[in-house]
Amino acid sequence: MIDLSAAHIWDASTVAVIDAITAKYAARGKSVTITGMNEHSRIRHAALVGRLSTH
Repeated sequence: MIDLSAAHIWDASTVAVIDAITAKYAARGKSVTITGMNEHSRIRHAALVGRLSTH
């Protein structure tokens, strides 16, 4: 679980890092739950998730 209650997603780089973490866990057959996102962060994350590359 990633708890973002004390955090704020300001830009695409944050979404890219969260994507990279969840992808690494998924590759190992694990799932990640993200909790505590405020409304602004949820909107930004939803708009960018899966569209960024960390390479």
